Amino acid sequence: MSYSTHILYMGTIINNERKVTIMKKLLLCCYIIFCPIVILPVGCIDHKIHGHSADKLADKSTVIPYDPLPSRSISPIEEDIFDVVRVVDGDTIIVGDSNDREKQYRVRLIGADTPEVVRMGYPVEPFGQEASDFTKQIITKAGNKVRLAFDGEQVDRFNRTLAMVYLTMPDGTEIWLNELLIREGLAHARLDFRYSHGAKLSFAVAEVEARTNRKNMWKDGENNNE
Repeated sequence: MSYSTHILYMGTIINNERKVTIMKKLLLCCYIIFCPIVILPVGCIDHKIHGHSADKLADKSTVIPYDPLPSRSISPIEEDIFDVVRVVDGDTIIVGDSNDREKQYRVRLIGADTPEVVRMGYPVEPFGQEASDFTKQIITKAGNKVRLAFDGEQVDRFNRTLAMVYLTMPDGTEIWLNELLIREGLAHARLDFRYSHGAKLSFAVAEVEARTNRKNMWKDGENNNE
């Protein structure tokens, strides 16, 4: 190979490498902009991000601001404050008019999945009763009233209203029940459903805190329901 041919050959290789580098950068930008899933390496999230203890029942949950996703299915109810008719289990409640079943709605706490208690044909799962009792107790302390807010899907395939559930305690503190259940180690963080990335981040951080502090389901260093 002549010297001039060698130079031309090397120039072609360098030019191709530059094109590959540019394409990689373009693909990376597209991934960052359009990727719909936030991947959170569990090991690198500092459980102290909340800056407070999760030990108190009425401790204020840290809410990371987020913009709710637009809804694709509409709930028969609007965002408002509702009376709680009864607690079905840790992550499901009935709200509305206790004297009129036609005005009662089954609400599922989106993103928080507590162990099963009332699933037909299945035994009560470990910490299922504890999660159910926790939800009952804290809702009772809040005067049996909840504020519902919607984020993403509003109704699931079981016709349950999907909502972020907030409680106002006697001292005026507002608690985000979805997040608190996860932070207390009484619920899994379900990040695979369609709701805002900001809420998913809050739930992921709460689960890391529960794991680190070995709360309830995580008391043995691993999830007792996995």
